[in-house]
Amino acid sequence: MGVSGFLKQVIEIKQEEIERSRQRISLQTIRGDAEQTDTPASFLTALSASAPDHIGIIAEVKKASPSKGDIRPDLDCVQFAENYTEAGARAISVLTESRFFKGSLMDLETVCRHTGLPVLRKDFTLSSYQIYEAKRAGASSILLIVTLLSRDQLTDYIHLVRELGMEPLVEINSEKELETACTCDARVIGINNRNLETLETDLDVSKRISPLIPGTIVRVEASGISSRKDIDQGVKSGFYNFLVGESIVRADDTKGFIQSLIHPHT
Repeated sequence: MGVSGFLKQVIEIKQEEIERSRQRISLQTIRGDAEQTDTPASFLTALSASAPDHIGIIAEVKKASPSKGDIRPDLDCVQFAENYTEAGARAISVLTESRFFKGSLMDLETVCRHTGLPVLRKDFTLSSYQIYEAKRAGASSILLIVTLLSRDQLTDYIHLVRELGMEPLVEINSEKELETACTCDARVIGINNRNLETLETDLDVSKRISPLIPGTIVRVEASGISSRKDIDQGVKSGFYNFLVGESIVRADDTKGFIQSLIHPHT
């Protein structure tokens, strides 16, 4: 696992953050709490229901990003969770990384309490500790980024997530990473159009990789989706689920914008 640029910086910061968390709450305690937390709504079932005429939007709670800076730092998690639910989103993604995205575990817990939808913890997962944190908070899924993990780690984490009654979203950005994800038994694969080392976005990434994904795997397109036109292009490439963050958060009419993504223009 060789990483550089932005990712290298993130890993160093995240490892320090995890260690501080473990000093506050032991792994044994967090594991016990997670194992006693009720099984959440199924992320896999929700996304499996998507179809060309039944688009699934994973609406994201996103306050900031490393590429765009502040987006909506004063975002009200309760209001957005309720708006996303009422608008017909298939699931909700919550960024919990604090340095670059200004998210937190509290944001995740708040959203989980105010929606019946499956909720994804979106962060840079480097430790089983974070998986237990996600379950304890009420999440249905957690992001596992292939480029951050060894093959053995990815396999172990996928199994652990499932043992806890969740289903991971396994993120890739290349054909090689797709092969790894499939070998490790990923059932939901997200193709990120953004390269996490350079932070550049290219919608052709998902179009190039999509045909290579086995039909039994649920696929999600992420990054750079900002209009129904982008959704239509994704559908042509075999995507029925889309993770959308910045464009939703910036929209003046959150519910109306989500519905414009879900429903074809007439």
